[in-house]
Amino acid sequence: MPYYKPLKNLSNVDRKRIIAGIKRLRKQFADMNFPSKKTSESLILGTWNIRNFDDDRFNYGPRMIESFYYIAEIISHFGIIAVQEVCADLAPLDYLMVLLGQQYDYIVTDVTHSSLGGNEERLGFIYDKSKVRFKGVAGEIVLPKNMLISEETDRHRQFSRTPFGAEFQSGWFKFLFSTVHIYFGKNSLRSEQYARRVKEIEAVAKYLAKAAKGSETNQILVGDFNILKRGSAGFNALEDNGFTVACNNSGSNRDQTKYYDQISFRSRRNELTLMDPNRKDRVIQYFDSVFRSTDFLIYKSIIKKSLESKLKKANEDFTAATTKDKRRKAKNQITSLTAAGVSDESLEDYYDEWRTFQMSDHLPLWVELEIDFSDAYLDYLSTYQP
Repeated sequence: MPYYKPLKNLSNVDRKRIIAGIKRLRKQFADMNFPSKKTSESLILGTWNIRNFDDDRFNYGPRMIESFYYIAEIISHFGIIAVQEVCADLAPLDYLMVLLGQQYDYIVTDVTHSSLGGNEERLGFIYDKSKVRFKGVAGEIVLPKNMLISEETDRHRQFSRTPFGAEFQSGWFKFLFSTVHIYFGKNSLRSEQYARRVKEIEAVAKYLAKAAKGSETNQILVGDFNILKRGSAGFNALEDNGFTVACNNSGSNRDQTKYYDQISFRSRRNELTLMDPNRKDRVIQYFDSVFRSTDFLIYKSIIKKSLESKLKKANEDFTAATTKDKRRKAKNQITSLTAAGVSDESLEDYYDEWRTFQMSDHLPLWVELEIDFSDAYLDYLSTYQP
């Protein structure tokens, strides 16, 4: 359960608004029959690209305290969750951990630098120590020379954002948990950027499949694959390398039309079992409960105040700029911020994007896994001959 005590320090208006949002989220989890994390028989595992968590490089943030409470409430329903787009500054993540409470911990990578296409992002895992134990083994996936990603220019490269894996155990279940944020580029199926995206998926799946041959560890590969849909080249790259993908009827982007995020498995010993394999609603559409499309008027004054502050700062930056590039950047900010505040209609359009920088433009994806194999082990012992 998240740590709610700091809510006392907020104004009555802010506190009541946040509490109402938390209660709506909790009701949403109950209405969707989300499984209880308390059971000793299963583990709730997920993945979430928490958009640009958390710096203001795109000029829509930073996140309000309110957003951290909602994110903490969502994550508190998981035993372990892979996260993508964690930024260089870890202070926001550390604040989130305060709200989650002492039973939670995290492990993240260093940043992948922009020169490699990594946007200064980190990958990582947040986990409940009462449900999951980190086994002490973690590492980034670096491709050997014979597996480098080839391009039409005959260039051979590593990943744009280095995939990350760590070994965990929950109950009887031991697993290597790997997460990715695959290169995006363009969605055009004939573009070189899309081909590069598919090759990255092929490379990580092939690498882990090869590693699995000499290991007794169950493989779970999740993250933001930027997969368009089932049956596309990116999706097929996972299945072609022996990974089983958890099915979901709707997408994991904001309007649930794209299947960017995936959870996939490769089990050597048939130990990986979904508790509800026929379930098809594996995304959490939190915009039904918080920062709803109908909530614009609630946040209108907050957004206007933020825009005014940003516009003042952009004008100061333009005046102080010493290079053409800095002046151009400040001028572009002034133009976009001014346009956003022209009318209520433009403010509402801005709100629709702004709220994705408070929460995310991706939705959490989840599965429930069996972790109690005691009956099978007792059956084995009943016939054991020393």
